[in-house]
Amino acid sequence: MGADRFQTGLALWHLSTYLTAMSHATLTSAIEDWLIGKALADPDILTLFEKVCERLRAVGIPLDRAALSWPTLHPLFRAEQLYWYPGSGAELEQYAHERTGAHLWQKSPFFHVHEKGLSHLRRHLTGPGAVLDFEILETFRDKGFTDYLVTSTDFKIANTEHFAGGNTGIMASWQTKRTSGFTDDDLEALRRVQRVFAVACRASIQRRVMLNLANAYLGPTAASEVLGGDIRRGDGERIPAVVWFSDLRGSTRLSDTMDPDSYLQLLNRYFECTAKPVIDNGGEILNFIGDGVLAIFPIVAECPKGAAANAETAVRTALELQQKAELEGTPGNAPLRFGVGLAIGEVMFGNIGVQERLAFSGIGKVVNTVTRVEQATKALGPQVLALKSYADVAPGTWVSAGEIEISDFDRNMEVFTLQEHAQQSPSAQIATERTPAE
Repeated sequence: MGADRFQTGLALWHLSTYLTAMSHATLTSAIEDWLIGKALADPDILTLFEKVCERLRAVGIPLDRAALSWPTLHPLFRAEQLYWYPGSGAELEQYAHERTGAHLWQKSPFFHVHEKGLSHLRRHLTGPGAVLDFEILETFRDKGFTDYLVTSTDFKIANTEHFAGGNTGIMASWQTKRTSGFTDDDLEALRRVQRVFAVACRASIQRRVMLNLANAYLGPTAASEVLGGDIRRGDGERIPAVVWFSDLRGSTRLSDTMDPDSYLQLLNRYFECTAKPVIDNGGEILNFIGDGVLAIFPIVAECPKGAAANAETAVRTALELQQKAELEGTPGNAPLRFGVGLAIGEVMFGNIGVQERLAFSGIGKVVNTVTRVEQATKALGPQVLALKSYADVAPGTWVSAGEIEISDFDRNMEVFTLQEHAQQSPSAQIATERTPAE
């Protein structure tokens, strides 16, 4: 009787193992088909990874943690990584170029797989076969994980062939808390899914790279227009906005007397003082014109007060950052001086150039005016000047700094500055076209 029960139990175990293998093969094939469809649909990688993990768990693969990592082309970040836990979804973490912790990366299983060009790496975390040859594996074991698998797939991102000394692509880690760890069928299913998953990831990562670069080099508005199909010469739109123009003082002399590396560092410090506060306060950089910054704060719902307030906050922050930079010491100990002009008007923002080489740019009367207002800061004294149309709606106390005669315009214009920056005896009338050239 006991022998019969043993034989029956053994048969059931074999049947269970067979059915499990069959279910993995059949159901992971369904996941692969789903991934191919997603690859053709321009997927969001965070949602894609979350759904893959949920589907793998649903077919019986005991996932309790997963991570996905890839290098990226971005001016701020060198790599991005997703983390997934059951019931918590997926979360994105981005790693800055200058971020500390490179030594931890070099001690990680991901780095080992990356450097050795491995397609996978498996480590038991508990039991007699445990191998804890990376510090992070001990942490995972202490958190209750029993098995750990890394899968890796190489592919090209954009037109780059290498990143940080190795091939680009994706690496994923899969972990379980099941006492017996992953079965051979679990491992095979994860490796199979990884290959098709990489195809869908490549499409998603390419899209992220395209958006990152378009936003970095064109700005969000121009990037949206270009990626939306507005790529013909003359395409564009009219934008009511507060217009900002700032310019570095003495740039010609500085570029001639400073070594190129120090001058480039000074320029970037100046842009951190001016362009960054614009972006941080809802503005958008239209152009870097040499060392000039042309930017707008779009007016929403025909109410200029919000845009004017954002611009004023950006101005005050810019001046605070300038003082901080000078206290800390600028590159080459060079003076960091700049002027800011503000005006309100309608900017024509669109494609200009020739068919073979186009650029998005802001043009119009207000652009010409605001650059001349900024030039007047050199002669009138206050570091920030604005036209009356702006001063009337800005939240601060703006006082008259006199009138300026602007070349190519048929009338004088009164300009205003923040009360705390007003000079005791401002000049009443200055011809900006006579200001010495930088």
